[in-house]
Amino acid sequence: MHNFASQDVMTARTKSVRFGEEVREFSDPATHFHNMDESAVARIVMRGSDVSMILSDDGMVKDLAYRDHGFRDYKADAWIGQMLVDVVTPESVEKVTTLFDDVRQDTITLPRQVNHPGDRGPDLPVTYRFVRLSGSGPIFAFGENQSKVANAQSRLVQAQMELEADYRKLRETETRYRTIFQMAKRAVIVVDGANRTIMDANRSAGSMFGKDAAKLVGDSAANLLDRASRKDGIEIMTEAHYKGSAKSFKSKVALDGQDCLVSVEPFRENGQNNLLIKFDRTGTVTDIAETRSDQDIELLKNLPEGVALLDTQGNIVEINEQFLDLVQALNKDRIVGRQISNWLGASSVDSQVLLSKLKKEGRVTNFATVARGEAGGSNDVSVSASSTVVGDETRFILIISEGSRRDRTIQTQPFGADTNPGGISELVGRVPMKELIRDSVDVIEKMCIEAALNQTNNNRASAADLLGLSRQSLYIKLKRYGLEDFGDDG
Repeated sequence: MHNFASQDVMTARTKSVRFGEEVREFSDPATHFHNMDESAVARIVMRGSDVSMILSDDGMVKDLAYRDHGFRDYKADAWIGQMLVDVVTPESVEKVTTLFDDVRQDTITLPRQVNHPGDRGPDLPVTYRFVRLSGSGPIFAFGENQSKVANAQSRLVQAQMELEADYRKLRETETRYRTIFQMAKRAVIVVDGANRTIMDANRSAGSMFGKDAAKLVGDSAANLLDRASRKDGIEIMTEAHYKGSAKSFKSKVALDGQDCLVSVEPFRENGQNNLLIKFDRTGTVTDIAETRSDQDIELLKNLPEGVALLDTQGNIVEINEQFLDLVQALNKDRIVGRQISNWLGASSVDSQVLLSKLKKEGRVTNFATVARGEAGGSNDVSVSASSTVVGDETRFILIISEGSRRDRTIQTQPFGADTNPGGISELVGRVPMKELIRDSVDVIEKMCIEAALNQTNNNRASAADLLGLSRQSLYIKLKRYGLEDFGDDG
């Protein structure tokens, strides 16, 4: 033991830099270790890492010790007497070979992650360093269990996927409503309720007031009115802000002095009441209603999603062609004038809840429900809606999307069953719980595999390492989820 401490360790200490790593070793090992016997050294080696192995020069596991009981589940005791390359996954063989080559050139290697195969569960990822204290002595392998890191990486991948999906859905919703806002032929501005400055304006407002819509932002809304009606306009905007009630009044446009009807509608945003102000170049409410109706019909025709215009009782006033396709109806005459609950909602309760929220809050986003066709079929849909005013009457605009983009992105078909992770709660009672749990796990597994392939630029071996899978297991899952050609389309 004295020779081991004073000669081999002193020899190893002569190199201060290995693989770019700064090394500081004991300055007087003979003094500190000369009384240590073999069992004490073995205990130190075992406690210093999760698994420690003694390897022959040709790569056989001669002995091992572990402090992490997880190795027992992977039958590590059976590794003794086997070649190390035979107890690792196929993609790890090259890494083991590299570790042996490195340790023959130097006394210690850089860490490398190696996977040991699991019988029925995931592979066991272990980061190994090889150490050789003398040219003719045994090779020591010190390993750290990386299962917790791999599990954390998987959870991080899943969380990142969910965040990105939510962000995409938020961007799509914002784009949809901004398109509607800009396509409207009526001049509309959004005003800060507290100081009455313009926060946003559509193209029609820019045309009416002789400015680019972006240049209206930051101006006072009252300055858009002529001086004679400006005071009344300020009072009505202030009252709408504090009382939360919609108001309309006649005024003149400051730019050209033409008559207009101004509608002020408060709405709640970021904890305060802001104002949606609409301008019509007309003198009568009847003209406004007719103009608005024509504008609504034109707007509905141009939208790519199913749209319905309702009165406050839920009766359909107008629809577009996409709504007809969604409910499999032949023409508008079969739809207009009837209750929306005939086509929207798993039951009449759904439409009642939707209308109640619209009356109370003025808008609804991503309301999950079902669209029922006249032929008897049904589709999962997402409804976003808002309240508006046509003339002096309140109307509800419903935009109906078939599912959502996030659901379509991660949707998979394990065992031939459609799976929608965003709508699991809606499937309770319609699908057995065992199938829900099974399909949900499959969806999450597919998401993780796609994320790993994206992060590794479609490198299958690296993706398997990231997921803690053997390459063979990854290929099986790729085939199962139809991902064999993932990334081939660029």
